[in-house]
Amino acid sequence: KQKTAYEIYQCDWSSDVCSSDLNDKKQFLNDNHIQGNDNSSINLGLYNKNNLVAVMTFCKQRVFINDKTNRTDGIYELSRYATSKNVVGGASKLLQYFIKNYKPTKIISYADRRWTYIDKNLYSSIGFNKINEGTPNYWYFGKGKSYKRYHRFNFAKHTLNKKLEKFDNNLSEWQNMKNNGWDRIWDCGNIKYELIIT
Repeated sequence: KQKTAYEIYQCDWSSDVCSSDLNDKKQFLNDNHIQGNDNSSINLGLYNKNNLVAVMTFCKQRVFINDKTNRTDGIYELSRYATSKNVVGGASKLLQYFIKNYKPTKIISYADRRWTYIDKNLYSSIGFNKINEGTPNYWYFGKGKSYKRYHRFNFAKHTLNKKLEKFDNNLSEWQNMKNNGWDRIWDCGNIKYELIIT
């Protein structure tokens, strides 16, 4: 039976219990993952004696700009994995539960190069293969003295006339953003990982 979205898979190491508390997952990721909560549709959690100790989340493969033909049924993205303590085998247990219950054909994931060891890391330990290393991305920040970052995908040039107070179609995305008080900061890019399920 297909599990409902936002379920939490609980395991006290001796029995399996299903739950559906989305608030647990949200608070857990905000407390234990450097990127915080996400908008995933499938959320799995590992419990030890009723205490949530690990969360792994998944979503359908995202469609990026200029890549709208790349969406395929059966392909999921591993969006987050976080633990509140050292949980030996936790990632593997949650991944195998997901594969068994959701029947993916392929799982992809993106790791931030700023805090990911390239040669040996969680992905390699649970069977993922490195596909490529992406180029740096930029994020916008600074509007109204705020340091909250906003991904560049939110500010594609063709959408700016509806988002900015001042917009000039003859200027680039970056020039228009600067004219409206925004600045940008660069990261180091992502590493793409992939797991084929046969």
